[in-house]
Amino acid sequence: MNISLPKGLESKVASGRRWPESRRRIGGDYGLFLSQSLKSLSVTASLFPSSRFLASALLRPIDFSSAQVIVELGIGTGAITKEILRRLHPDAVLLGLDLNAAFVSHVRRTIPDPRFIPILGSAERLGALLGRHGVTRADAIVSSLGLTAMPPALRTGILKQAAAHLRPNGVLTQYQYLHASGKPNWASSIGLVRFAEKEFLKAHFRQVASERVIWNLPPAWVYTCRF
Repeated sequence: MNISLPKGLESKVASGRRWPESRRRIGGDYGLFLSQSLKSLSVTASLFPSSRFLASALLRPIDFSSAQVIVELGIGTGAITKEILRRLHPDAVLLGLDLNAAFVSHVRRTIPDPRFIPILGSAERLGALLGRHGVTRADAIVSSLGLTAMPPALRTGILKQAAAHLRPNGVLTQYQYLHASGKPNWASSIGLVRFAEKEFLKAHFRQVASERVIWNLPPAWVYTCRF
């Protein structure tokens, strides 16, 4: 099928339809992720990039055959970005946001796919950042943001932006590590932050389903949110 992109994005994907194979950079990706995580663990929320099992759970709810615009919040070193691009329609576009300039610079250099637009900026300004590229709504938003450790006002602002810029039949996927869930557990006994993320998401979306992903480090919950 042919996908019609918003004005201003057609030329960004017209120059190439396939993502060229690049050399594996697993060590480099992890080294960068670890160094940046140690600097700002409250932002990255983990010392390990997302596994393919977590990526699969985050992307399964998305209809890639019809999605025109997908937004990724928190691209890191591109572990989930690459999986999105593997599934993405040749005529669609992926806009990826991150606050970390090192991560944005890294993915610009290592993911030379014309469908991918890396953006340095905060998800709290999602509408303004998308607007610069002629986008008002996304078919899907994939979030790796560490909502658990955020100040309440910030995570509320981000979710409001995400909900406001998602199409009515769109989907948002978000994950949270198991040890940070709202129920009392071993993590709370040693002072780690807990947050009832599923209940928080229900305040913004009518339907919130959850799936546990054990084969990730740390294990995680994936939430699928719809209006």
